[in-house]
Amino acid sequence: MSQILYGALVDTSRSIMRAGTNSTMAPQPAQDHGLLGDWAIVGYAINICSVVLSIITIISVIVVLFKNRNLTSHASLRISMASAVCDIIYSVCQMFIFNNEFMSKLPEINLRVFLWMMAGSTVTFVLLTVSMGIHLVLMVLTKNTYWAMRIQPYYEVASFALGFLITHPYMYLFQTVQWVPTAQLFYLVENVSVSRRNTWLIHWAWVFAGIVFLFLITLAVNVQMGRVWRERKNASNTPETVVGMEKGKQVEYSSTKRKYIRSVTFRLSIYQLIPIVTQIMVVVCNFLQRAPFWLFVLANILPTFQGTFNFLAYIVNPALDQYRKRFIVFVFRRNRKPEPEFTALNDTASSYREPSTIRGTESLYSMYKEVPVMQI
Repeated sequence: MSQILYGALVDTSRSIMRAGTNSTMAPQPAQDHGLLGDWAIVGYAINICSVVLSIITIISVIVVLFKNRNLTSHASLRISMASAVCDIIYSVCQMFIFNNEFMSKLPEINLRVFLWMMAGSTVTFVLLTVSMGIHLVLMVLTKNTYWAMRIQPYYEVASFALGFLITHPYMYLFQTVQWVPTAQLFYLVENVSVSRRNTWLIHWAWVFAGIVFLFLITLAVNVQMGRVWRERKNASNTPETVVGMEKGKQVEYSSTKRKYIRSVTFRLSIYQLIPIVTQIMVVVCNFLQRAPFWLFVLANILPTFQGTFNFLAYIVNPALDQYRKRFIVFVFRRNRKPEPEFTALNDTASSYREPSTIRGTESLYSMYKEVPVMQI
């Protein structure tokens, strides 16, 4: 959370501010947007964009799931919608926070609510992405599809409950919570060591652990899927033999499957990268005793992109390949050359119903089970 740089010194040519000290004096606003200056206006604009795109994501997921109930088993779609809710909460709160005049007039209880909402939405967002990572571990690394299907309906409820439960001590912990207009952050009146310990226990430790977990899972999944891709590439010399299919078509069929495996892996990895990109600078700021101004700006601006990044990850979701292609045709009203998507593979395989006619490597449908990342 960019407004919660506890115990950190922000060095700039304009001011030096310390949060989390025993002082009861908060600096008065020197300008409308404090230390951030025009960067606050940039963050405000990005937040508006993120809110709009998050609303589009929620409506789109609801429509897609209503039209095709089978897609409810795809955890990535539901997590996209739940993440959009977190992004709206965060962005709306931050738009108020960028208004120094508004924040300076709020009583302490309202400041605590803002603090809790922003911390809770951030931790919930990280937990939702961690749930996605757990799903990848079960489906791709361990291939434990049974347990993945058993626990995946509870990802959203568990993440929201834990995220706001873990951070709720902001409502009563610390002696006083004040607003610092010149730096646009929350000011915790508490002993520095106590403040840092408590904020890490109820907030930053969870974000940091989530980032580390997601980085390791993204690396492991891409290594695993890269191995699968290489195996299929090495098998290109003996492509699948399909009765009635020309040899050239067989090679193209195998090549298309390999490319789609790589495409699916890359697109699903985007989900794990979002918290890493948007929260890493905020965590670094809370590690440092003295943060440079450029890092302070990045810690404020990068989290505003969460809604935008989540929308981009959603629209390239492999589960929406058919709908995305139909939408493109609908918008541009002209035929396009078919891309090597999973839907094209299904069309090719549909002409060969009998499993026994496919020899060599597995059929498309057995590959769908062998490469469970396609079902996420």
